Amino acid sequence: MSDNQHVFLNQDEIKKPDTETGTDNQLTINAEAKSYLLTTSKWSKFIAIVGFAMIAIMVLGSIAAFFISPVLGEFQDFQSFQYMPMPFYFIGIFYFIMAVIYFFPCNFLYRFSMKTKKAMQNNDLSTLNEGLRNMKNLSTFIGVVTVISLALMLLIIPVIIFSIGMMQALSGVMVV
Repeated sequence: MSDNQHVFLNQDEIKKPDTETGTDNQLTINAEAKSYLLTTSKWSKFIAIVGFAMIAIMVLGSIAAFFISPVLGEFQDFQSFQYMPMPFYFIGIFYFIMAVIYFFPCNFLYRFSMKTKKAMQNNDLSTLNEGLRNMKNLSTFIGVVTVISLALMLLIIPVIIFSIGMMQALSGVMVV
């Protein structure tokens, strides 16, 4: 194979032998793997751009909720707004917070796609490492958010059970 079909990933240890097996400790990317990384970077860019568009819609929705909230306060006589447990601007705050949280994975994914594409085009190890670092950051972020979400769910389940029990006790009606 010619040199332009391989990217050397371990430049500092190119000729350093592996002490256990006696083989070179060198990782290369052949044309097939390079093709997979390029395809992944294209789809990652698409997903990130769609994510940025969704963030923009969320921010616009949060701004709209802030502007609509005072108007809805004047129309509390309408049946649909009579039983709102909180002001409407809380929805705007929620959307804005979600947009800020959603920005980080989209940004990591976009930077991964751009760095990986550039690395594959230029056979540049340091740029590939930067791209893979962004993928690691994306995975770490999603993992932390998943752990936090699971923990919140475990905390909310007893509260829901307690609330149902309190509603039954206060109403005198047993729901089976």
